[in-house]
Amino acid sequence: MGNIHTFTSHVRPRYGVIDASIDAATLVTAEFVDMSNYDLVVFQAVASNVTSASYLTLQVWQATATDGSGSATLATPSTAISTATHATHVHILTAQVRGEDLSSGYRYVGAKLAANASVPAPCAIVINQMRARYKQATLPA
Repeated sequence: MGNIHTFTSHVRPRYGVIDASIDAATLVTAEFVDMSNYDLVVFQAVASNVTSASYLTLQVWQATATDGSGSATLATPSTAISTATHATHVHILTAQVRGEDLSSGYRYVGAKLAANASVPAPCAIVINQMRARYKQATLPA
């Protein structure tokens, strides 16, 4: 009997952000996703050509609206840090947040990717919403 579970039945991948570099500012996901119907959100950042003198930090933030209004760090930090060992190194960072990690009054989450110095590295963040809490929260296409 084959596996009856599929990735798209349990994980809703969403666009976060993509940019040619993060040398000018911190990258922030295009939206902060609503956690009211999902128990887990996982953020994955990918960056390449990071120099040996630089490192990246991916951090989950909570907010009061989908546009990131009132964003604040989590009481329980969810942060991933990657330090390059040589040029053209590819980094994959993962950070997650659970519903119970949010502070009172917050229900939206997003991620920010920052560098310690100028890092002209192509990078992206993907948002994965997981573990729908209710039957009506079945993950749409």
